[in-house]
Amino acid sequence: MSNWHEVTTVEELAQRRAMVFKRERYQLAIFHDGAQCHAVDNRCPHEGYPLSQGSVDDACVLTCNWHNWKFDLATGTNLYGGDDVRTYPVQVRDGAVWVDLSDPPIAELTAQILVGLRKAFDEQDDGWIARELARLVAAGLDPVAVAVPRAIEWCAPRLEWGTTHAFAATSDWIALYDRLGAEPGEGDAARTEARLVCASEAIDHLAFDALRQPEFVFAAPLAEGFDHDQLLEAIEREQEPRAVGLVRGGVAAGLGFAELERSFTHAALRHYAGFGHAMIYVVKTGELLQRLGPELADPLLSALTRYLVTSTREDLIPEFRSLADAIAAYPEHDGSTSHELGADWDAEVDALTGTSLKAMFRWIHEQARVRTPMQIWDALMRASARSMLCFDTRRSTATSVKVADNVGWLDFTHALTFGSAVRRQCSKYPELWGRGLLQMGCFVARNRAYLDTGIELEDWRVDDEDGFWAGVQDRLLDHGLPLPIFSAHLLKTSTAVALEADNVAAPTRALMLAALNRLLRSPIKQKHARRNVHQAMALIGL
Repeated sequence: MSNWHEVTTVEELAQRRAMVFKRERYQLAIFHDGAQCHAVDNRCPHEGYPLSQGSVDDACVLTCNWHNWKFDLATGTNLYGGDDVRTYPVQVRDGAVWVDLSDPPIAELTAQILVGLRKAFDEQDDGWIARELARLVAAGLDPVAVAVPRAIEWCAPRLEWGTTHAFAATSDWIALYDRLGAEPGEGDAARTEARLVCASEAIDHLAFDALRQPEFVFAAPLAEGFDHDQLLEAIEREQEPRAVGLVRGGVAAGLGFAELERSFTHAALRHYAGFGHAMIYVVKTGELLQRLGPELADPLLSALTRYLVTSTREDLIPEFRSLADAIAAYPEHDGSTSHELGADWDAEVDALTGTSLKAMFRWIHEQARVRTPMQIWDALMRASARSMLCFDTRRSTATSVKVADNVGWLDFTHALTFGSAVRRQCSKYPELWGRGLLQMGCFVARNRAYLDTGIELEDWRVDDEDGFWAGVQDRLLDHGLPLPIFSAHLLKTSTAVALEADNVAAPTRALMLAALNRLLRSPIKQKHARRNVHQAMALIGL
């Protein structure tokens, strides 16, 4: 439906060359180029400066003089490849200039915005990404429903080694987006701003991981159909084409994550894989599919399969080679009965922090004969939280260290995020509790050399939990960290602690909150130039 408005006379516009026209929510720059009249949004799509103060040359090119962006005045095309500027139909009637403020059909507008978003995605231009998402909201559309699925599709085939933190973080950003939408008390503008941060952060991370990468085409679906044992064998043998083909064949036949989840969970825990990422990514992939819908099953599950094939297997290196024997020796116990936790239980659990891997495996075996898996899990979560709380941050800034001692906050956060994934998946597939608990023990034991025993719970205890979580949310929405890998870990650790706080005993809860509190209040060194050079010289023999 047209929405024509009279602006001025041709004579006046020709004399002034440019003028501003405001009506309703619109602000237009109207130009006369000597032959024709043109109308565009007055606010430059870059940073909002007035295009009415720009310059128009003989080729009908409009220049925004603030940053030299140039637009084809007739079409609105950005000649430098950034955001296009919207144009409006113009008519001259009996010497008067009229403009049509009608919005294009929603399908056409959505398509235009997604074209711009794809360009922004390919350049990983976070400001441009935010602007395109804001345009979706202005059109009454949900950026998570419209834009995030497309970004996942653009990203997935460009991940050479499969699923990354970008997918996991996207799940957590969407969860925060949904919570913000349900919270009372926020004004509409503040709520919209916070939710747009979540959507733009998710897409920015996806764009970062896909930046300048070619497509690594997924293997074609196999017609023979999906088979659990064959998938595990293909992953074990690192046969990516076959593993991906089996999964894609299953998806093509109508299988979804619910039918494939057990297989992925078994594959993730078959090894101490990818520093715990394998298990975490299984959980987060399932969350994404549940939230965004099964149409994303092909790209998400293909990327997950590729990751499971290519991820590192630390149980094959000397430090963790004993894990296989520990798994084989895990006691048969259905976990339905257990002894009461004695008065010395808390002291026994506290002693786990700093214990060796051998002693850790022995303790887990002993407890598995008399405790439920959840009791052992809580103890290991407590030990993980205490380790994280007591991280010696001098280790993260040290320069003259061996590669094996490259340790930072991210290494400690993984114990909690992996532990959360273990509870969720092993509760569904109890036959995997032994593998999950023993691998949790690996995290506690591997960090024992990097602790500052002078750190006390009382120094970081969280007394006002509501106020604490409000502060966590504020920090996440304005974290100020340029590399998304670091903001992703703040987000996923906060998400895991919030999720598990009600699943653990009171002492464990206190330690998890304190550890998170210290993490969020600590600086994170994001680049190690001197350490890199020190280690390079040692390797080369200088």
